[in-house]
Amino acid sequence: MFYILVSIFLILLLFGTPIFIAIIIPSLISFFTTFQNLNETLAIQRLIGGIDTFSLLAIPFFMFAAAIMSEGRIGGRLVSFVNSLVGHLPGGLALATVVTCTLFGAISGTGPAAIVAVGTILLPALLKEGYSEKLALGTIVSSSTLSMLIPPGVAMILYGVISGTSIGKVFISGISVGLLTSAFFMLFIFIYAKKYNLPRSKRATFKEVLHSFIQAFWALGFPVVILGGIYLGIVTPTEAAAIAVAYVIIVELLIYRSLKPLDIYRIAASSGRVIAMIFILIAAGSLLSWLLTVAQIPQMLVSLLDGMNPILILLLINVIFLIAGMFLDPNSSIIILTPLVYPVAMSIGVDPVHLGILIVMNASIGMITPPFGLNIFVATGTFKVPYERVVPGLVPFIFISIITLLLVTFIPEIALWLPNLMP
Repeated sequence: MFYILVSIFLILLLFGTPIFIAIIIPSLISFFTTFQNLNETLAIQRLIGGIDTFSLLAIPFFMFAAAIMSEGRIGGRLVSFVNSLVGHLPGGLALATVVTCTLFGAISGTGPAAIVAVGTILLPALLKEGYSEKLALGTIVSSSTLSMLIPPGVAMILYGVISGTSIGKVFISGISVGLLTSAFFMLFIFIYAKKYNLPRSKRATFKEVLHSFIQAFWALGFPVVILGGIYLGIVTPTEAAAIAVAYVIIVELLIYRSLKPLDIYRIAASSGRVIAMIFILIAAGSLLSWLLTVAQIPQMLVSLLDGMNPILILLLINVIFLIAGMFLDPNSSIIILTPLVYPVAMSIGVDPVHLGILIVMNASIGMITPPFGLNIFVATGTFKVPYERVVPGLVPFIFISIITLLLVTFIPEIALWLPNLMP
Protein backbone atom coordinates (compact mmCIF):
# COMPACT_ATOMS: atom_id res chain seq x y z
CA MET A 1 0.00 0.00 0.00
CA PHE A 2 2.81 2.39 0.90
CA TYR A 3 4.38 2.06 -2.54
CA ILE A 4 1.03 2.74 -4.21
CA LEU A 5 0.57 5.86 -2.12
CA VAL A 6 4.03 7.24 -2.84
CA SER A 7 4.00 6.40 -6.55
CA ILE A 8 0.62 8.00 -7.27
CA PHE A 9 1.47 11.00 -5.09
CA LEU A 10 4.71 11.69 -6.97
CA ILE A 11 3.09 11.21 -10.37
CA LEU A 12 0.32 13.69 -9.51
CA LEU A 13 2.88 16.22 -8.25
CA LEU A 14 4.87 15.92 -11.48
CA PHE A 15 1.74 16.82 -13.42
CA GLY A 16 1.21 19.93 -11.28
CA THR A 17 -1.78 18.62 -9.35
CA PRO A 18 -2.69 20.68 -6.24
CA ILE A 19 -1.20 19.16 -3.09
CA PHE A 20 -4.51 18.34 -1.40
CA ILE A 21 -5.70 16.41 -4.47
CA ALA A 22 -2.32 14.67 -4.73
CA ILE A 23 -2.87 13.47 -1.15
CA ILE A 24 -6.58 12.60 -1.31
CA ILE A 25 -6.57 10.57 -4.56
CA PRO A 26 -3.83 8.05 -3.62
CA SER A 27 -5.24 7.87 -0.09
CA LEU A 28 -8.72 6.97 -1.37
CA ILE A 29 -7.29 4.49 -3.89
CA SER A 30 -5.29 2.82 -1.13
CA PHE A 31 -8.30 2.84 1.18
CA PHE A 32 -10.63 1.11 -1.30
CA THR A 33 -8.04 -1.37 -2.59
CA THR A 34 -6.50 -2.34 0.75
CA PHE A 35 -9.48 -2.17 3.11
CA GLN A 36 -12.32 -3.54 0.99
CA ASN A 37 -14.18 -4.81 4.06
CA LEU A 38 -14.47 -1.31 5.57
CA ASN A 39 -17.42 1.01 5.01
CA GLU A 40 -16.54 3.78 2.57
CA THR A 41 -18.10 6.38 4.90
CA LEU A 42 -15.15 5.80 7.22
CA ALA A 43 -12.94 7.71 4.77
CA ILE A 44 -15.33 10.69 4.93
CA GLN A 45 -15.33 10.50 8.72
CA ARG A 46 -11.53 10.62 8.78
CA LEU A 47 -11.50 13.66 6.48
CA ILE A 48 -14.02 15.53 8.64
CA GLY A 49 -12.47 14.34 11.90
CA GLY A 50 -9.12 15.72 10.81
CA ILE A 51 -10.37 19.31 11.04
CA ASP A 52 -12.84 18.80 13.89
CA THR A 53 -10.28 20.03 16.45
CA PHE A 54 -10.63 23.06 18.67
CA SER A 55 -6.89 23.87 18.49
CA LEU A 56 -7.11 24.29 14.71
CA LEU A 57 -9.30 27.36 15.17
CA ALA A 58 -6.10 29.24 16.00
CA ILE A 59 -4.97 28.96 12.36
CA PRO A 60 -7.78 30.99 10.70
CA PHE A 61 -7.67 33.58 13.50
CA PHE A 62 -3.91 34.18 13.25
CA MET A 63 -3.99 34.16 9.45
CA PHE A 64 -6.84 36.67 9.41
CA ALA A 65 -4.95 38.90 11.84
CA ALA A 66 -1.81 38.67 9.68
CA ALA A 67 -3.76 39.59 6.55
CA ILE A 68 -5.19 42.68 8.23
CA MET A 69 -1.73 43.76 9.38
CA SER A 70 -0.33 43.29 5.87
CA GLU A 71 -2.59 46.11 4.66
CA GLY A 72 -2.42 48.29 7.75
CA ARG A 73 0.19 50.55 9.35
CA ILE A 74 1.61 48.22 11.98
CA GLY A 75 4.53 47.18 9.76
CA GLY A 76 5.51 50.75 8.92
CA ARG A 77 5.42 51.89 12.54
CA LEU A 78 7.55 48.95 13.64
CA VAL A 79 10.11 49.81 10.95
CA SER A 80 10.35 53.43 12.12
CA PHE A 81 10.76 52.47 15.76
CA VAL A 82 13.38 49.77 15.18
CA ASN A 83 15.35 51.98 12.78
CA SER A 84 15.49 54.70 15.42
CA LEU A 85 17.19 52.20 17.74
CA VAL A 86 19.70 50.45 15.44
CA GLY A 87 19.83 52.57 12.28
CA HIS A 88 23.09 54.29 13.37
CA LEU A 89 24.99 50.97 13.54
CA PRO A 90 26.95 49.59 10.56
CA GLY A 91 24.35 48.20 8.15
CA GLY A 92 21.74 49.79 10.38
CA LEU A 93 18.75 49.62 8.04
CA ALA A 94 19.50 45.96 7.22
CA LEU A 95 19.73 45.25 10.96
CA ALA A 96 16.41 47.05 11.40
CA THR A 97 14.95 44.75 8.75
CA VAL A 98 15.87 41.65 10.77
CA VAL A 99 14.59 43.09 14.05
CA THR A 100 11.35 44.31 12.46
CA CYS A 101 10.66 40.90 10.89
CA THR A 102 11.33 39.30 14.27
CA LEU A 103 8.81 41.60 15.94
CA PHE A 104 6.36 41.16 13.08
CA GLY A 105 6.70 37.40 13.52
CA ALA A 106 5.45 37.80 17.08
CA ILE A 107 2.36 39.43 15.59
CA SER A 108 1.60 37.59 12.35
CA GLY A 109 3.01 34.03 12.40
CA THR A 110 3.39 33.81 8.61
CA GLY A 111 6.43 34.57 6.46
CA PRO A 112 4.65 35.84 3.34
CA ALA A 113 2.83 38.45 5.45
CA ALA A 114 6.18 39.84 6.60
CA ILE A 115 7.39 40.18 3.01
CA VAL A 116 4.28 42.12 2.03
CA ALA A 117 3.90 44.28 5.15
CA VAL A 118 7.56 44.97 5.92
CA GLY A 119 9.39 44.25 2.67
CA THR A 120 7.42 46.72 0.55
CA ILE A 121 8.48 49.49 2.95
CA LEU A 122 12.10 48.44 3.44
CA LEU A 123 13.23 47.39 -0.04
CA PRO A 124 12.95 50.89 -1.57
CA ALA A 125 14.56 52.37 1.57
CA LEU A 126 17.48 49.93 1.47
CA LEU A 127 18.12 50.55 -2.22
CA LYS A 128 17.87 54.33 -1.72
CA GLU A 129 20.50 54.21 1.05
CA GLY A 130 22.94 52.40 -1.24
CA TYR A 131 22.52 48.75 -0.28
CA SER A 132 22.97 46.27 -3.11
CA GLU A 133 19.81 44.64 -4.41
CA LYS A 134 21.35 41.26 -3.61
CA LEU A 135 21.81 42.05 0.10
CA ALA A 136 18.51 43.92 0.38
CA LEU A 137 16.44 41.10 -1.09
CA GLY A 138 18.41 38.43 0.77
CA THR A 139 17.89 40.19 4.09
CA ILE A 140 14.17 40.80 3.62
CA VAL A 141 13.24 37.37 2.26
CA SER A 142 15.42 35.46 4.75
CA SER A 143 14.24 37.51 7.72
CA SER A 144 10.64 36.82 6.76
CA THR A 145 11.19 33.19 7.83
CA LEU A 146 11.63 34.41 11.41
CA SER A 147 7.85 34.82 11.43
CA MET A 148 7.61 31.03 11.44
CA LEU A 149 10.02 30.60 14.35
CA ILE A 150 8.74 33.40 16.57
CA PRO A 151 5.32 32.47 17.94
CA PRO A 152 2.51 32.48 17.04
CA GLY A 153 3.42 30.38 14.00
CA VAL A 154 0.89 28.48 11.91
CA ALA A 155 3.42 25.67 11.36
CA MET A 156 3.76 25.27 15.14
CA ILE A 157 0.00 24.93 15.50
CA LEU A 158 -0.13 22.28 12.78
CA TYR A 159 2.63 20.26 14.39
CA GLY A 160 0.98 20.50 17.80
CA VAL A 161 -2.38 19.31 16.46
CA ILE A 162 -0.90 16.44 14.43
CA SER A 163 1.44 15.18 17.15
CA GLY A 164 -0.66 16.01 20.21
CA THR A 165 2.15 18.15 21.62
CA SER A 166 1.37 21.24 23.71
CA ILE A 167 1.08 24.13 21.25
CA GLY A 168 1.85 26.59 24.04
CA LYS A 169 5.17 24.89 24.79
CA VAL A 170 6.13 24.76 21.12
CA PHE A 171 5.27 28.47 20.90
CA ILE A 172 7.49 29.34 23.86
CA SER A 173 10.31 27.15 22.50
CA GLY A 174 10.23 29.20 19.31
CA ILE A 175 11.13 32.38 21.19
CA SER A 176 14.68 31.28 22.06
CA VAL A 177 15.28 29.63 18.68
CA GLY A 178 13.86 32.57 16.74
CA LEU A 179 15.92 35.09 18.70
CA LEU A 180 19.07 33.00 18.20
CA THR A 181 18.50 32.84 14.45
CA SER A 182 17.80 36.57 14.40
CA ALA A 183 21.02 37.26 16.32
CA PHE A 184 23.07 35.21 13.83
CA PHE A 185 21.50 37.06 10.89
CA MET A 186 22.34 40.39 12.53
CA LEU A 187 25.91 39.30 13.32
CA PHE A 188 26.47 38.39 9.67
CA ILE A 189 25.06 41.75 8.49
CA PHE A 190 27.13 43.68 11.04
CA ILE A 191 30.39 41.96 9.98
CA TYR A 192 29.51 42.37 6.29
CA ALA A 193 28.68 46.05 6.85
CA LYS A 194 31.99 46.71 8.65
CA LYS A 195 33.95 44.96 5.90
CA TYR A 196 32.28 46.75 2.98
CA ASN A 197 31.54 50.02 4.80
CA LEU A 198 27.79 49.86 4.31
CA PRO A 199 25.80 53.04 5.04
CA ARG A 200 24.41 53.88 8.43
CA SER A 201 21.80 56.42 9.50
CA LYS A 202 22.29 59.37 11.80
CA ARG A 203 21.84 58.41 15.46
CA ALA A 204 18.29 59.23 16.53
CA THR A 205 17.82 61.61 19.43
CA PHE A 206 16.02 60.52 22.58
CA LYS A 207 13.05 62.63 21.51
CA GLU A 208 12.92 60.89 18.10
CA VAL A 209 13.15 57.43 19.70
CA LEU A 210 10.40 58.33 22.16
CA HIS A 211 8.19 59.65 19.34
CA SER A 212 8.65 56.49 17.25
CA PHE A 213 7.98 54.36 20.33
CA ILE A 214 4.70 56.16 20.99
CA GLN A 215 3.74 55.75 17.32
CA ALA A 216 4.50 51.99 17.51
CA PHE A 217 3.15 51.46 21.03
CA TRP A 218 0.03 49.54 20.04
CA ALA A 219 1.97 47.38 17.58
CA LEU A 220 4.56 46.54 20.25
CA GLY A 221 1.81 45.71 22.72
CA PHE A 222 0.51 42.95 20.48
CA PRO A 223 3.14 40.25 21.29
CA VAL A 224 3.07 41.23 24.96
CA VAL A 225 -0.67 40.59 25.17
CA ILE A 226 -0.65 37.39 23.09
CA LEU A 227 2.54 35.68 24.26
CA GLY A 228 2.23 36.96 27.81
CA GLY A 229 -1.26 35.51 28.06
CA ILE A 230 -0.10 32.11 26.79
CA TYR A 231 3.06 32.00 28.91
CA LEU A 232 1.21 32.93 32.10
CA GLY A 233 -1.51 30.39 31.39
CA ILE A 234 -4.23 33.03 31.19
CA VAL A 235 -5.38 32.00 27.70
CA THR A 236 -4.91 29.02 25.41
CA PRO A 237 -3.26 29.52 21.98
CA THR A 238 -6.70 29.32 20.35
CA GLU A 239 -8.13 31.96 22.67
CA ALA A 240 -5.03 34.08 22.09
CA ALA A 241 -5.65 33.85 18.33
CA ALA A 242 -9.19 35.17 18.77
CA ILE A 243 -7.86 38.01 20.92
CA ALA A 244 -5.28 38.73 18.18
CA VAL A 245 -8.01 39.36 15.62
CA ALA A 246 -9.95 41.65 17.95
CA TYR A 247 -6.78 43.51 18.92
CA VAL A 248 -5.57 44.13 15.37
CA ILE A 249 -9.01 45.23 14.15
CA ILE A 250 -9.27 47.75 16.99
CA VAL A 251 -5.73 49.05 16.38
CA GLU A 252 -5.95 49.35 12.57
CA LEU A 253 -9.60 50.42 12.40
CA LEU A 254 -10.02 52.71 15.40
CA ILE A 255 -6.55 53.79 16.56
CA TYR A 256 -4.37 53.99 13.43
CA ARG A 257 -7.44 54.39 11.18
CA SER A 258 -5.54 52.78 8.31
CA LEU A 259 -8.49 50.61 7.24
CA LYS A 260 -12.23 50.96 6.87
CA PRO A 261 -14.95 48.44 7.81
CA LEU A 262 -15.35 47.43 4.14
CA ASP A 263 -11.61 46.67 4.01
CA ILE A 264 -12.02 44.25 6.92
CA TYR A 265 -14.83 42.50 5.04
CA ARG A 266 -12.71 42.27 1.87
CA ILE A 267 -9.70 40.92 3.77
CA ALA A 268 -11.92 38.39 5.56
CA ALA A 269 -13.25 37.08 2.25
CA SER A 270 -9.75 36.82 0.79
CA SER A 271 -8.37 35.14 3.92
CA GLY A 272 -11.30 32.72 3.94
CA ARG A 273 -10.30 31.32 0.55
CA VAL A 274 -6.72 30.69 1.69
CA ILE A 275 -7.85 29.22 5.01
CA ALA A 276 -10.28 26.90 3.22
CA MET A 277 -7.44 25.50 1.10
CA ILE A 278 -5.33 24.88 4.20
CA PHE A 279 -8.16 23.08 5.99
CA ILE A 280 -8.81 20.87 2.96
CA LEU A 281 -5.11 20.04 3.05
CA ILE A 282 -5.30 19.24 6.77
CA ALA A 283 -8.32 16.98 6.19
CA ALA A 284 -6.49 15.15 3.41
CA GLY A 285 -3.43 14.78 5.62
CA SER A 286 -5.57 13.33 8.39
CA LEU A 287 -6.84 10.56 6.07
CA LEU A 288 -3.28 9.87 4.91
CA SER A 289 -2.02 9.74 8.50
CA TRP A 290 -4.75 7.29 9.47
CA LEU A 291 -3.95 5.02 6.52
CA LEU A 292 -0.24 5.01 7.37
CA THR A 293 -1.02 4.18 10.99
CA VAL A 294 -3.41 1.34 10.08
CA ALA A 295 -0.82 -0.04 7.66
CA GLN A 296 1.75 0.19 10.51
CA ILE A 297 4.20 2.17 8.36
CA PRO A 298 5.53 4.23 11.32
CA GLN A 299 6.07 1.04 13.31
CA MET A 300 7.96 -0.45 10.38
CA LEU A 301 10.20 2.62 10.26
CA VAL A 302 10.87 2.35 14.00
CA SER A 303 11.89 -1.29 13.56
CA LEU A 304 14.01 -0.44 10.52
CA LEU A 305 15.94 2.27 12.37
CA ASP A 306 16.21 0.29 15.62
CA GLY A 307 19.77 0.43 16.91
CA MET A 308 20.78 3.45 14.85
CA ASN A 309 22.53 6.30 16.66
CA PRO A 310 19.88 8.82 17.87
CA ILE A 311 21.92 11.75 16.53
CA LEU A 312 22.02 10.15 13.09
CA ILE A 313 18.25 9.68 13.20
CA LEU A 314 17.74 13.36 14.06
CA LEU A 315 20.08 14.37 11.24
CA LEU A 316 18.14 12.09 8.90
CA ILE A 317 14.87 13.74 9.96
CA ASN A 318 16.45 17.14 9.28
CA VAL A 319 17.55 16.06 5.80
CA ILE A 320 14.09 14.66 5.00
CA PHE A 321 12.33 17.90 5.98
CA LEU A 322 14.95 20.10 4.31
CA ILE A 323 14.51 18.27 1.01
CA ALA A 324 10.73 18.31 1.37
CA GLY A 325 10.86 22.05 2.04
CA MET A 326 12.60 22.61 -1.29
CA PHE A 327 9.60 21.21 -3.16
CA LEU A 328 6.55 21.54 -0.87
CA ASP A 329 5.06 24.39 1.12
CA PRO A 330 5.64 24.14 4.90
CA ASN A 331 2.08 23.14 5.75
CA SER A 332 2.14 20.25 3.28
CA SER A 333 5.50 18.90 4.43
CA ILE A 334 4.46 19.01 8.09
CA ILE A 335 1.09 17.36 7.42
CA ILE A 336 2.59 14.58 5.26
CA LEU A 337 5.82 13.78 7.11
CA THR A 338 5.12 14.40 10.80
CA PRO A 339 3.02 11.22 11.25
CA LEU A 340 5.95 9.24 9.83
CA VAL A 341 8.84 10.73 11.79
CA TYR A 342 7.10 11.41 15.11
CA PRO A 343 6.94 7.75 16.28
CA VAL A 344 10.56 7.26 15.21
CA ALA A 345 11.72 10.28 17.21
CA MET A 346 9.69 9.24 20.27
CA SER A 347 11.23 5.75 20.13
CA ILE A 348 14.71 7.20 20.66
CA GLY A 349 13.59 9.53 23.47
CA VAL A 350 13.45 12.87 21.63
CA ASP A 351 11.39 15.49 23.43
CA PRO A 352 8.28 16.21 21.31
CA VAL A 353 8.76 19.97 21.76
CA HIS A 354 12.37 19.67 20.57
CA LEU A 355 11.23 17.66 17.54
CA GLY A 356 8.54 20.22 16.78
CA ILE A 357 10.91 23.16 16.73
CA LEU A 358 13.36 21.21 14.53
CA ILE A 359 10.57 20.48 12.04
CA VAL A 360 9.49 24.14 12.01
CA MET A 361 13.10 25.27 11.54
CA ASN A 362 13.50 22.94 8.57
CA ALA A 363 10.21 24.19 7.12
CA SER A 364 11.35 27.80 7.50
CA ILE A 365 14.66 27.09 5.75
CA GLY A 366 12.76 25.36 2.96
CA MET A 367 10.77 28.54 2.36
CA ILE A 368 13.92 30.31 1.10
CA THR A 369 15.65 27.33 -0.50
CA PRO A 370 15.58 26.78 -4.29
CA PRO A 371 14.07 25.46 -6.42
CA PHE A 372 10.55 25.99 -5.00
CA GLY A 373 10.94 27.90 -1.73
CA LEU A 374 7.57 29.58 -1.14
CA ASN A 375 8.94 32.93 0.06
CA ILE A 376 11.12 33.22 -3.04
CA PHE A 377 8.04 33.25 -5.24
CA VAL A 378 6.18 35.58 -2.86
CA ALA A 379 9.12 37.99 -3.17
CA THR A 380 9.21 37.79 -6.98
CA GLY A 381 5.51 38.62 -7.12
CA THR A 382 5.62 41.34 -4.45
CA PHE A 383 8.74 43.15 -5.66
CA LYS A 384 8.39 42.37 -9.39
CA VAL A 385 11.95 41.00 -9.42
CA PRO A 386 12.99 37.90 -11.44
CA TYR A 387 13.65 34.65 -9.59
CA GLU A 388 17.34 34.60 -10.52
CA ARG A 389 17.89 38.00 -8.85
CA VAL A 390 16.29 36.94 -5.56
CA VAL A 391 18.15 33.65 -4.97
CA PRO A 392 21.84 34.79 -4.77
CA GLY A 393 21.25 37.00 -1.74
CA LEU A 394 19.67 34.09 0.16
CA VAL A 395 22.74 31.82 0.08
CA PRO A 396 24.59 33.15 3.17
CA PHE A 397 21.37 33.24 5.19
CA ILE A 398 20.57 29.64 4.24
CA PHE A 399 23.99 28.55 5.53
CA ILE A 400 23.49 30.53 8.75
CA SER A 401 20.06 28.94 9.22
CA ILE A 402 21.49 25.44 8.74
CA ILE A 403 24.24 26.15 11.29
CA THR A 404 21.57 27.30 13.76
CA LEU A 405 19.54 24.16 12.99
CA LEU A 406 22.54 21.94 13.79
CA LEU A 407 23.15 23.79 17.06
CA VAL A 408 19.54 23.26 18.14
CA THR A 409 19.74 19.61 17.00
CA PHE A 410 22.84 18.86 19.10
CA ILE A 411 21.95 21.13 22.04
CA PRO A 412 18.24 20.55 22.81
CA GLU A 413 18.43 22.88 25.83
CA ILE A 414 18.41 25.85 23.42
CA ALA A 415 14.83 24.95 22.50
CA LEU A 416 13.69 23.50 25.81
CA TRP A 417 14.84 25.84 28.57
CA LEU A 418 11.92 28.26 28.20
CA PRO A 419 9.18 25.57 27.94
CA ASN A 420 10.63 23.91 31.03
CA LEU A 421 9.98 27.15 32.95
CA MET A 422 6.29 27.14 32.04
CA PRO A 423 3.81 26.42 34.85
